[in-house]
Amino acid sequence: MSTSSDHTPEIPAMAVAALARFGDRLDDSQRDLLIKTARQLEGAADDLRRWELVNGDEPDMSFAAIQGQDS
Repeated sequence: MSTSSDHTPEIPAMAVAALARFGDRLDDSQRDLLIKTARQLEGAADDLRRWELVNGDEPDMSFAAIQGQDS
């Protein structure tokens, strides 16, 4: 992926920042993975923003880690 396309609107700002800082250390497949991951994170953040909470909502106290996921 060329550097000129790193600043197109469809690439999330976090990916643009990461590419600006570390882009010279990444090959094309790593850049593509970085952009793909940033898009997924942006989508997840958009989903979280859609949840409507009221002032009295308590946090969920149950937690179960997904098996097989790397941190």
